[in-house]
Amino acid sequence: MKNYLIAFFVFLFFSSLKGQELDSIQLTKTGTWGLNFANVGLSNWAAGGESSVALGTVLNSKMVRKKGLGTWTNQLDFALGGAQVGDNDFRKTDDNIILQTKFTQRFSKKFRFSALGIFRTQLLNGFKFRADPLNEGEELRDKISGFMAPGYLSLNLGFDYQPTDAISFSLAPTSGKFTFVSDQTLADAGAFGVSEGENSRAEFGANLLVAVDVAVMENISCKSSLNLFSSYDEFGTIDVNWESLFVMKINKWFNSSLGTQLIYDKDILIAQEDGSVDSAVQFKHVLNFGLNFALF
Repeated sequence: MKNYLIAFFVFLFFSSLKGQELDSIQLTKTGTWGLNFANVGLSNWAAGGESSVALGTVLNSKMVRKKGLGTWTNQLDFALGGAQVGDNDFRKTDDNIILQTKFTQRFSKKFRFSALGIFRTQLLNGFKFRADPLNEGEELRDKISGFMAPGYLSLNLGFDYQPTDAISFSLAPTSGKFTFVSDQTLADAGAFGVSEGENSRAEFGANLLVAVDVAVMENISCKSSLNLFSSYDEFGTIDVNWESLFVMKINKWFNSSLGTQLIYDKDILIAQEDGSVDSAVQFKHVLNFGLNFALF
């Protein structure tokens, strides 16, 4: 059944592309690349503390193709950062790859048919550090994630409602969520909701995406997207992914940004302080200040 739905999704997507009106093509490209650096150096500092170095980069790129009543949007978001504190090794603090493609066909002023695909993963391995019980002052590290471990693919077919230019609602009663775990050790442990020993998991359900893109002030912008997915096998149990980004442009070269992400997925088990594992709300915030370059 799921294979038929995916084939139906692909058929409608390419049929919509082929059926656009023979109007002129409007192509818009936007993109920025940012570099961030922070350093603290201490020598004989009576108040205490540790020297540190932090590096980060953020890339955002978007291309919009309009022809007739159809709009095709492709977007890439990439972030990677790390820090070294004291004598510890350099450790990553941010790692995110998001690829998104969306096609919409307008059939009224505010409503559109939509086909949306979103892929998410990370670039580098992630580790959890713990004290070495045999060597005081030493640490052990356990691998908990990596490239395509996890990887997420979401395919959504439905409708868009856009009351204003700043906000849109995308409802997809036909939605597939695919989880990939390429690292066999993690797969054997049943990480990220896959069955033990399996490298992937497929769920079919409904998806709601609420997106906001608004200028808060003349030099401050806000982008936020709330993604809610519920599998038909466990309808009413909702997976949440809420991402927000505030950007304050200081001048042509410098800006400051605050990004947040909240995730809840009952199938992702988090190690607790008492040694048990349980589903929990995940939250991340990243505050950056640095150089910013326009790509186009």
